[in-house]
Amino acid sequence: MGKKSKLSAILLGKCPQCHQGNLFDANPYHLKKMMNMNKRCPHCDVNFEKEPRFFDGAMYISYAMSVGLFLVSAFIIYHTVEGATENTYLIAIITEVVLLFPVMFRYSRIFYLYAFGGLKYKEEE
Repeated sequence: MGKKSKLSAILLGKCPQCHQGNLFDANPYHLKKMMNMNKRCPHCDVNFEKEPRFFDGAMYISYAMSVGLFLVSAFIIYHTVEGATENTYLIAIITEVVLLFPVMFRYSRIFYLYAFGGLKYKEEE
């Protein structure tokens, strides 16, 4: 199979080492399984969790993503909704966070693993 780019592997939630195995085993909106991350790559068997509580650092990435979402939402509301009240901002932002939590949770872990996991792409021989 041909090499996938690093960007496409990140967007598709693939293993940093082989770019083929899935990091998660279910759809992010399957609520019972949305937090279930594979411990090892199903394709190349690399260990994703380097140490206990490795992914605690992903909380900072999730926080940054949430702040970015808040700022973009507030900017859009400010420039499109005339006379918006504080409640308008609160309802919009809380709704977005609830709806996007599964995606932000996953991508914060994916970004963290790619940045700090120490795994490099290795082509199959």
